[in-house]
Amino acid sequence: MLNGHGGNINQICSEYGLTSDEIIDFSANVNPLGYPDSVRKVILERFDEILNYPDSKCTNLRKNIAVKYSCNESNIIVGNGSNELFYLIPRALKPEKGIILQPTFSEFKDALSSVNVEVIEIINDDNKFPMININDSRLKSIRDGMVFLCNPNNPTGQLISKGEILKLVKSNPKRLIVVDEAFIDFVEDEDKYSVIKEAPLMDNLIVVRSLTKFYGFPGLRLGYLVACESIINNLLRFKEPWTVNVLAQIAGYVAINDKEFERNTKTFISVEKTFLYESLSKIEGLRPFYPSANFILVRIDNDELTSSEIHDLLVKDKIVIRDCSNFVGLSNKYFRVAVKTREDNKRLLSALKLIMEDVAFKGINKRGFVQEFIAR
Repeated sequence: MLNGHGGNINQICSEYGLTSDEIIDFSANVNPLGYPDSVRKVILERFDEILNYPDSKCTNLRKNIAVKYSCNESNIIVGNGSNELFYLIPRALKPEKGIILQPTFSEFKDALSSVNVEVIEIINDDNKFPMININDSRLKSIRDGMVFLCNPNNPTGQLISKGEILKLVKSNPKRLIVVDEAFIDFVEDEDKYSVIKEAPLMDNLIVVRSLTKFYGFPGLRLGYLVACESIINNLLRFKEPWTVNVLAQIAGYVAINDKEFERNTKTFISVEKTFLYESLSKIEGLRPFYPSANFILVRIDNDELTSSEIHDLLVKDKIVIRDCSNFVGLSNKYFRVAVKTREDNKRLLSALKLIMEDVAFKGINKRGFVQEFIAR
């Protein structure tokens, strides 16, 4: 399952004979500022707590999340990354069918397929492609099952307003709507888009969030979901115990209280995503889609050059991007890059500019150029 995901540095290092310290990884959408200093400090102070079993209910972390979103602890489940929760939802709730608006995060389909749920994929075929359309008539015609949405959507970066999502939820009482808000912490004015505070009050809405992308510790694996108590109780009947280790719980508890880190990250991402988007827009042959979070989808307008070729060319320069050719609905004309530091962003831009200029200059000999470049 996990085939083609970003952030697989070990595989890249093995294939290309590199070390992780050499690589600039634009394939994983993780906070370029890293983790909060407060997280490092508390983990070192409390490291000996690994001598004991963790709290299987994640009580303290759930209390903090409940305070942040004005809900009860009984509305929250914490998991070993949001991915555990995506697999838990269809396993526990057993929908007859799952509806996915493509292109989007691939684990939705994998989670549904893992328990033999019929998967219906809807690919937007209007002039706004690759943006998804929650008003698609095909979606409206299906009145039951489970709908997965990603907001902001990965890999397009598209945002759906809170009003649109709540309209979908309220007009479909027989369908469960699952909203992945993994990247919404990076969004400016996130309250205009998030439905996490509404989830405890609605019978057919689940919101899933990650704590490791914004707070920069994906290796610890930590996520949570918020829903009404009846949904929570049904999910808990199927959830394995002991899935969240003690260090992850400590890190999450401290991180969500670090307001200074939150402010610094949002300011940093706002500046750098604008810089990266505007700079990519100036490279002939590339068309970036305006970002809402910490990543940018790019379309290749050159007729022959593919995303896999650009990926391989950049790896030679020790830069890794996310080839999006394996996203349902996309093709080998799309790739995604994370927003990183100004120095790293400039290095990516220089490398991409060189590739596109050289390909344009070589013209008809492009294919030979690519193969020659990759072989260097």
